[in-house]
Amino acid sequence: MTGSTPPWIPTDPPDEPTSAGDLEKTRDRPRAGEPAAPGSFDGRARSFRQHQASRKNVRRERIGTVLVVVIIALGVYTIVTARPYSPSSSNPFPTPGPPITVTFGSPSSVTAMSCGGGGTAYVERIPWNGSSQPVTTGEVNVRVYEIYDGDFITDINAVANVTSSNLCAGTPPTSSELWYAVLAGPNGTNVLSFTEARPWRAVSSGASDIVIENGSALVLVTSMSLAGTGRGFAVVGYSGGSPIRGTVPL
Repeated sequence: MTGSTPPWIPTDPPDEPTSAGDLEKTRDRPRAGEPAAPGSFDGRARSFRQHQASRKNVRRERIGTVLVVVIIALGVYTIVTARPYSPSSSNPFPTPGPPITVTFGSPSSVTAMSCGGGGTAYVERIPWNGSSQPVTTGEVNVRVYEIYDGDFITDINAVANVTSSNLCAGTPPTSSELWYAVLAGPNGTNVLSFTEARPWRAVSSGASDIVIENGSALVLVTSMSLAGTGRGFAVVGYSGGSPIRGTVPL
């Protein structure tokens, strides 16, 4: 009887099929958009970053709260400690004082006079009746102006040729150097001359900044008569913060 060969039987057990769970475990990192598996490296790193961001936000909120409290406290302190202005403070812009008014008499009739250097000048005398407070020449300027619009008529190039007894000892003013002024004391003596280029100069000798006495006169010397031409005569200035003003039509 012929012997038969028995079938071959493998001694190693067959490989078991890989489960879906095992496939998930073999993945090293989650796909984009998928959350990391709990306990994995990526999950721990993400949790750490979120924790750090949360701590930073809390710190910023605390700093902002502290800054707001400090600003409010400074504002309250400023309001409580602020002092109202007083004239004795060191404020560089003190409140102006009450105005000082100069009162003039009516200008005299214009007279023509011959000048020492030849030619003719026209003279109009404006009495200084007084002022609400004493005024010095250093505190005021003389102005001739247009009554209609208030524009000043300047005399920037005028030269005052004056002596104590002569209002026009040299050449008279010209059409381009229209006027100059002279301060005569109560006794009629010429004391100071005035031009825009050289305000208040002593005629002979003495101080140029003096108190203008009541009963003095400001004499306007011109190249032509300004009476009735729509011009006015004024003194303007300041004394201790108080504005000085006096006007009269010519």
